[in-house]
Amino acid sequence: MTPAPWLSDQDVVDRVPLARAIEAVAAIVAKEARGTARAIPKTMVTWDPRSAAHALGGYDAETGRVAFKTWVNTPRGAAALLSLFDSAEGGLLATMEAVAVGQIRTASISGIATREMSSPDANELTIVGTGRQALLQVAAVAAVRPIERVRVWSPRAESREAFAETVERELGKPAVAHAALEEAVEGAPIVTVVTRAQDPFFPVGILAPGAHLNAVGAILPANAEFEADLLAGSDLTVVDTLENARKVSRELIEFYGDDWSSVRTLGQMLLGEVTRPASPNLTVFKGVGLGLGDLAVAALAFEAGEYA
Repeated sequence: MTPAPWLSDQDVVDRVPLARAIEAVAAIVAKEARGTARAIPKTMVTWDPRSAAHALGGYDAETGRVAFKTWVNTPRGAAALLSLFDSAEGGLLATMEAVAVGQIRTASISGIATREMSSPDANELTIVGTGRQALLQVAAVAAVRPIERVRVWSPRAESREAFAETVERELGKPAVAHAALEEAVEGAPIVTVVTRAQDPFFPVGILAPGAHLNAVGAILPANAEFEADLLAGSDLTVVDTLENARKVSRELIEFYGDDWSSVRTLGQMLLGEVTRPASPNLTVFKGVGLGLGDLAVAALAFEAGEYA
């Protein structure tokens, strides 16, 4: 029997174009909504305010694939591992480093949410946070909307200025670093927040009328990026997975309490069961991590190899 291949993070990056990942993740999210794919819910344990171990996964009946991803994230570093299985034979198809898998999946989910929830002619993006997820987040939004300018904010001047230069160099998009958060988001039709903030720093009232907000950081139950009352102004609030959001999204837990009846899923939008309001005051997407997205990205990486 041929040993299952091992893929590094660089292998994944080399084999999975973001545009293909966006479509693959959208397809598997729609499969879940139709009942032909099932997510394995996230389980986790935390220690100190900023460290956690996670596990999640997914099963795709149409392709006969199963994936499990586990990872540990601490202030001093992170590591992630994914195992891809054949659901019919039970055999191991591949193992891979999964930091890149997670980054591509998270960016893809934001791209899908932006495509479904933002104004079709939105041509500016504000990115809040300049960490390792940020560049792919910008690329994903630019893949689905005609972005002409990127605004950048993070607390440290050197970080935001360096990131603006990276956006221009890597993505070919004009980018401007702003010293104040309020200035960075003023009039912006799309805002993506991707940080590891422990407490909310993004206030109510600074988003432009009709803006779309992607909030994809702060996925520990003790952490939050935006003030929960911001959701009072949202005409459409969507999550990647309701079950996981109810476990780990401090913002949504604080605002919705026991009544989540108005919160929709991305799968519902992809099936046309929910649509963007004609003239919304605000739309909000909260991504907390969907194992099916990891499965979709891992399958693309595996299929690109000669062993698939």
